[in-house]
Amino acid sequence: MGKLEIEHPGLRALGGSDEESNLWLSCSLCNRYKGAQVEATDPLARDPLPLYDPRTNNWHEHFSWSADGAKIVGLTPVGRASVAALKLNN
Repeated sequence: MGKLEIEHPGLRALGGSDEESNLWLSCSLCNRYKGAQVEATDPLARDPLPLYDPRTNNWHEHFSWSADGAKIVGLTPVGRASVAALKLNN
């Protein structure tokens, strides 16, 4: 297991703060894949959408595990866009 990093879901470059309400633990790969992204494209609908925000969105609404438990499956457009953009099944 890798070390966790502090992530800012509301990017500091876009006015996000260092307040606790804008901090989240993230694996280093996810944090690097996210970079400066605040939205991503749903691979099915091709619509740009905000990335999943762990501080305001419910994980179980947007994601589930595959039947074999090996992959994260996006259940909603936001979930699918986030799985693709953050390479959650890398």
